[in-house]
Amino acid sequence: MSAGLTTWIGERWVALSLVVAASLRAAAALPALPGRLRVGIGATPAPALVLVPQDLRTADPVRADELIDGVYVFAGRIVTRTDPFAASPPNVEWAEALAGFSWLRHLRAAGTPEAAEAGRRLVTAWIDAQARGRPMPNSVALSAERIRAWIGASGLLLAGADQVFYRRFSRALWRQVRQLDFQIARLSPGIERLAVLVALVTAGLCMDGEDRLVARASRLLGEELDRQILPDGCHVSRDPSMLVGLVLDLLPLRQLFPARNATPPAAILTAVDRMMPMIRFFQHGDGTLARFNGMGQTAIDQVATALAYDETRGLTPASAPRGGYERLEAGGTIALIDTGPAPPPAFSARAHAGCLSLELSSGLETIVINCGSPSLQRATWRMEARKTAAHSTVTVAERSSMTVGRGLYTAGLVLSGPREVSCQRLDLTLDARHDGYLGRAGVLHRRRLRLAAAGDLLEGVDRIEGEDRAYVLRFHIHPAVMLIPTEHPRAALLRLASGEGWRFLADQPVAIEESVALTLAEGPRRTLQLAVAVPSSAAVPAVSWSFQKLERPRPAPAAEAEPELPL
Repeated sequence: MSAGLTTWIGERWVALSLVVAASLRAAAALPALPGRLRVGIGATPAPALVLVPQDLRTADPVRADELIDGVYVFAGRIVTRTDPFAASPPNVEWAEALAGFSWLRHLRAAGTPEAAEAGRRLVTAWIDAQARGRPMPNSVALSAERIRAWIGASGLLLAGADQVFYRRFSRALWRQVRQLDFQIARLSPGIERLAVLVALVTAGLCMDGEDRLVARASRLLGEELDRQILPDGCHVSRDPSMLVGLVLDLLPLRQLFPARNATPPAAILTAVDRMMPMIRFFQHGDGTLARFNGMGQTAIDQVATALAYDETRGLTPASAPRGGYERLEAGGTIALIDTGPAPPPAFSARAHAGCLSLELSSGLETIVINCGSPSLQRATWRMEARKTAAHSTVTVAERSSMTVGRGLYTAGLVLSGPREVSCQRLDLTLDARHDGYLGRAGVLHRRRLRLAAAGDLLEGVDRIEGEDRAYVLRFHIHPAVMLIPTEHPRAALLRLASGEGWRFLADQPVAIEESVALTLAEGPRRTLQLAVAVPSSAAVPAVSWSFQKLERPRPAPAAEAEPELPL
């Protein structure tokens, strides 16, 4: 049986298993229907809130002033209305940001009577919009985010509130918690399920009389953390951005258990301790996280806050074998490499076809990047960013090294991709190979890297083994780096913002082409890339290349001043 046919059968099998799993989850959720009906038509209690969790995400007082004045800035759009829930949303991202209520932290940080009044007005507007049946985004992830935001801001919202608002707020919160609780059985594995369980445990600990909810949701959360957080601290989806958000969610949760005279599940404690070193692992010198597998814009403030609670204070690990990443570091130079297979299909909604891709930084400046995932989830950009060509690695026959599903139950999930990725490392030398192109193109991609002990030279060799195919080696350059062509057809110069210089040299002609960086705060930005195109792997099976730091010219010593003759 040919490799191509085996890959096709494997993709059909993965798609079928995803459909069966979704059907089984839907069947498991059927017993919850009577409970949902009782909540929908029955009397709603107004439980007391006995605790307010800490919010570790930073707040902006300027945003609080805008919300008080009725100016709502989300997802790059501005809407000015007294009741934003009655306005026509400019885009889906804006509507989701409004309905998630995470912006309540800005009002909470302001802590003024005006902020409290604005918060109560907006919560009341959302409750009224729900009662009138206005169409609004209402996913389980948004519900979980809204529950945690309401509980986190409850101290501000309920201080000085009248009994009418207190009852409406408590009843609406209780109803959302119950509806979310009923939906656990049908949730697919992934970060969404973790977010829902964190919200339910938080609600159970902060609301009076929810001991059964705390016990059940805590057990499920512990099981999910053990399933999703790998022994080396990576998330099973292999997305670095998941680590920071999870740490900032779990740290306040750990503090709530002792406040209720309860013992947190051991999985919560161990998961945080495992993830902390991995946040440091993915960091470049400028504090940003490497752009692998769905990583978007780095929230530097959130990364700094998470690491401030790092109790391990250990050294940054050099390898993440279970997550599939390697870190070469010497002399202030950092090279991060993706050496892992595609994540399990159920956790692959954000996975990228970037196996053996590379990111390189020197000191506080990043040189080579992957395009990354856009912060505003534009569907077109997001799909293009997942392709192999958007990564600093080899693209064979202009194809990606993984196949993404497009069906009802498989949309966005990886059906086939690198499954066997071998990696051998000796100090600062790395030799890795993956089979992502074996089924579709009949080739294997092998990459060998060596970082000099002084950190001033990174050498690499990319080899294509198997059938005769055209391939392109790409290095996407950070927008802050000036890429300068030279008279030599196989070399290019790179000038960093600090004035530091690097030279790229290959044994094949090098072209400078346009690219795009998708993870900047201002949105997508044009940049450049180095491309080495090889028309035939049979004629040229390997390309050798290097990035070398250039020594800065030393200033000439100042001439000694001649003594003046006395007059």
